[in-house]
Amino acid sequence: MQKIKIAIFLLFLSLSQVSQAYKDDYVSSVLVYDDKVYTPNIKTVLFYFNGWETGFPAIRLNSDEQLSFGFDDFDNDYKTYNYTVVHCDASWQPTDISFSEYVEGFNQGQIDDINRSFNTYQAYTHYQILLPNRDMKITKSGNYLLKIFLDGDEDKLAITRRFMVYEELVDAALNIHAATLNESRFMKQEVDFKISAGYYKIQDPMNDLKVVLMQNDRFDTQVEGLKPVFIMDTELDYNYDGENTFNGGKEFRYFNTQSLVNPDIRINKIRIDSSHFTHIYLNNDDKRAFKRYAYEKDINGKFIIRTTYGDNPNTDADYCYVHFYLMSSTPIMEGDVYIFGALSDWKCKPEFRMQYDPVFKGYTATLFLKQGFYNYEYVVMGAKDKVPDETLTEGNRFETENDFSILVYHQPIGVFYDKLILYKKVKSNARKD
Repeated sequence: MQKIKIAIFLLFLSLSQVSQAYKDDYVSSVLVYDDKVYTPNIKTVLFYFNGWETGFPAIRLNSDEQLSFGFDDFDNDYKTYNYTVVHCDASWQPTDISFSEYVEGFNQGQIDDINRSFNTYQAYTHYQILLPNRDMKITKSGNYLLKIFLDGDEDKLAITRRFMVYEELVDAALNIHAATLNESRFMKQEVDFKISAGYYKIQDPMNDLKVVLMQNDRFDTQVEGLKPVFIMDTELDYNYDGENTFNGGKEFRYFNTQSLVNPDIRINKIRIDSSHFTHIYLNNDDKRAFKRYAYEKDINGKFIIRTTYGDNPNTDADYCYVHFYLMSSTPIMEGDVYIFGALSDWKCKPEFRMQYDPVFKGYTATLFLKQGFYNYEYVVMGAKDKVPDETLTEGNRFETENDFSILVYHQPIGVFYDKLILYKKVKSNARKD
């Protein structure tokens, strides 16, 4: 009994520390050129290619394509949220060109698509915009930062999100396969590729291009700085053995809270508390590092808001407490364990850190999430790590289906910004479902 009391006290202390860290994460309102929420009342930020809810926020220059951006405000009132965009270079630093050089229209816009939640126990106000729009037309390709702020004051930051506007001035062919090096062959995926410039003029192909490879739309694991290994006329060959590899990971875990009456197979039980909030207890998860690879269709770490109780999930979907359990006979000593994916902005945020429960013999965490279909995984982040690792919790296999993107930037002579001359996405180990 005494051991159980001590364990409960330590768990409570850890949860208190996480809660404080969570609050501290929002203290700084200093602008960062990254995906960030600056105030704790904002939840469920979604930014995607309009019409494709898991689509990366990238559109073609001078096209009719738009991006959909939305979020919930738990204060449940009507606020004046404004927005603007900032042009950035290939390294996500602001460029020196003036606003009027990359946008036709106003310096700021106001979000006027505002709706209160309907028939939900968690009250919130949903804000929505489409970009570009008649108030802001983007005229240059490249990287962009969307800034959301209050009352027309850019110092009152609420949200920042990255997006891209690209041209199709060159093409690329990607060959994704198991890693060439023996020690990585069964765990990593290698991305060899060729860039075809065609009639597009590149003065110095060896140094003028900046190429970025991304896996599952993650910025933290992107590969950059690659130079062509061979140049033949207008074709640039990037055939490396190690520098262009990614952990294969496993297919993402999932749960579905769209219906609270007919629970998904991944849900163990559902409970309603005294405040009428729904608690969803997921089945216990096992570590998969040494388990045989098995394909299961996923959405590569993304999530989609859905509910069976209304016509508009933006305002009709409620929030639920989702309880996660990861079995582990002993604590993982290599670092802290986090729930990870698009639901955490692909970051190891304090509120997504799990706590080890010696009585349960595993890791636990509870997240307050809007109804929908979610992908997630467990990762380990050490104190000195720059990128979380799924090796101990999920394992890595070269057979895993992942999305890979290539981005090619070029700054021609006389142009004072990085043009994004190609954005292209392909799947590894694509299957017909």
